[in-house]
Amino acid sequence: TLQQSLKAGVFHLDAELTYQKSSNQEVLPLPDLNVYANMYVKFKIANVLNTELGADVRYFTSYYAPDYSPALGQFYQQNPGDKVEIGNYPIVNVYANLHLKNCRIYVGVNHVNANAGHAFWAPHYAINPLTFRFGLSWNFFN
Repeated sequence: TLQQSLKAGVFHLDAELTYQKSSNQEVLPLPDLNVYANMYVKFKIANVLNTELGADVRYFTSYYAPDYSPALGQFYQQNPGDKVEIGNYPIVNVYANLHLKNCRIYVGVNHVNANAGHAFWAPHYAINPLTFRFGLSWNFFN
């Protein structure tokens, strides 16, 4: 795993790259490459509102992941006759974090590229479609 954080003025990049290789893909299937990158700008508005605007991307190479059984609540090896390959698809999220004294606000849109293809975290279990998220935290003390 390689990790790197870069900063140039208000621009930031946090990245992580993981290479892994299973000696037996039938017993322990793993994607060869996992990539995570978070790109954002961080600045203050009127010297009081801390603002962070950015996007993050997750990607892993295609592989035959273990299937999931809700009845058992466990993962299991896929049937060799009808294996399903997942991966080779980026998941992109955009967000805004705002912080003013005791108040924090989060606004985000997850999986903004939902219409670009079929994305699965596990065989037959699709990633949630485009989702809007909002959060508010207010501390009522000084």
